[in-house]
Amino acid sequence: MGRISRGGITKLSQLDIDVNKNWKGFSIKNIGAPPADKDALARGLVDIYSCDYGLNWVDLGEITIGQINAMAYLGNGIAILGDSAQHVWRSTDYGATWTDLGVITSDDINVMAYLGNGVAILGDDDYHVWRSTDYGATWADLGVIASWAIHAMAYLGNGIVILGDATNHVYRSTDYGATWTDLGVIASSLIRTMAYLGNGIAILSDDFYHVFRSTDYGATWADLGEIASDAIWAMAYLGNGIAILGDEARHVYRSTDYGATWTDLGVIASGQIIAMAYLGNGVAILGDNAQHIYRSTDYGATWADLGVIASGYIGAMAYLGNGVAILGDNFQHVWRSTSAFQLWS
Repeated sequence: MGRISRGGITKLSQLDIDVNKNWKGFSIKNIGAPPADKDALARGLVDIYSCDYGLNWVDLGEITIGQINAMAYLGNGIAILGDSAQHVWRSTDYGATWTDLGVITSDDINVMAYLGNGVAILGDDDYHVWRSTDYGATWADLGVIASWAIHAMAYLGNGIVILGDATNHVYRSTDYGATWTDLGVIASSLIRTMAYLGNGIAILSDDFYHVFRSTDYGATWADLGEIASDAIWAMAYLGNGIAILGDEARHVYRSTDYGATWTDLGVIASGQIIAMAYLGNGVAILGDNAQHIYRSTDYGATWADLGVIASGYIGAMAYLGNGVAILGDNFQHVWRSTSAFQLWS
């Protein structure tokens, strides 16, 4: 990072970022928006570091045609989202602007996942899986894969990906989503969400409040029993063995042992918890159907209500790196959170 010279004030726009610095070693503190005198801010700073991470949000307006149910980040500033009008939308500038790719699927798009190497997949209400090998620019229909509507997907690494459908089945691919094997009925009811926790460990949830866990990259599953107090709609992995999930009864549950056991944190949200995302550095966010965003800075242990943010219920969230997060609601709006500090020119 550039230093403030004694002989004169260096403008913030002249500062250099030390890209080799270990930024993870610095805690996140919200010190509010930059003051009007931007160079005055520079006088007292040695390091310019994003301390926002999902704290402040900007409405990008009505982006899609239908409600937004799915989002995914593909790296290199590229993000995709899917709506209930079968359209896929794509951004190449970290979610700042979006391009409509048109009608892609045969029914509502419910879920998306990135598998690395430019490969992305999505699932719809018509039992189809669609696959892209060019970072979401074009899509191929793999046909009917599931037995019913697909609501959950997760990438487990090494080309292994899983999906769950409304007939309680889990499907597994070992070739980056090109072909699929039906593992049969795994869950107690509709499979709503999935997450990968590392070390071959994956979890999934259903509408009968159960959590299921795999320790062999999704090949076999164990029922952990009734964990939540209502249908589980959202999950996120926060690293270090810590996972969180949210249910329709507004509770958040937390695990610190890779999903083996869970603690009920009680009622956190104002409405049904529909989406969660991990933003790094211990910061997690969740959205509910009461338009609120909740934020944790201690790996999901405690939560702060940021108030009503969205224009409708929050159906999807994604973290795009560099302090940038996005969310979508059922009023077709995309909201974006960026770093608290930027380099002004």
